[in-house]
Amino acid sequence: GRRRTRGHHACHVPVLAGRVEIGDGLVMRRSRLTARLLVLGALLVAAPSAAAHATIELKGEEPIAGKRGTLTVTIPHGCGVGLSTDRLVVRLGSGWPNAKAIAIDGWTSTVARASAGNWTITWVATAGGLPNTSIGDFPIAVRWPRAAGIYKTPTFQHCGANIMKWADPYASAASADQDYPPIYPVPRIQILPAS
Repeated sequence: GRRRTRGHHACHVPVLAGRVEIGDGLVMRRSRLTARLLVLGALLVAAPSAAAHATIELKGEEPIAGKRGTLTVTIPHGCGVGLSTDRLVVRLGSGWPNAKAIAIDGWTSTVARASAGNWTITWVATAGGLPNTSIGDFPIAVRWPRAAGIYKTPTFQHCGANIMKWADPYASAASADQDYPPIYPVPRIQILPAS
């Protein structure tokens, strides 16, 4: 599997005698800015990035109904500071004719199919797992569903006792029952019709 590390960016803010220029002529007192930055930093450490979600990558491959292919579930981070991912579970519905985990160094995998036809693909770390600041790819060899359409792949990222459930339903807008965008959106894939 591929492991990438996220980079960090620094910015420069001019300081003016107890005040800080924050752009477009706006100036804030240093103590108020410091307090706000500390709160923001604590929030960023405590919660995963809103832009970081379990994603599906196809590596340029067209998912044509009924054909064979590979989908890769990418996990962009651990569950928080010091919490490495040590288990990943991906679920595919009964519309998927075949699924097989592709081997990844440092992980074992199992594939189970329920009597209703649903698939559960599980990877368990054997050597420390995926550190919080790393990105990991978990490939699955599949036969794409025979019917074209959008398919969900609920994904459950375990970091010890902590679980990130990438299973929130897709919503086109906020409603009384659903945030937008969802906090832990379910990865989805568009299967194309066979020609």
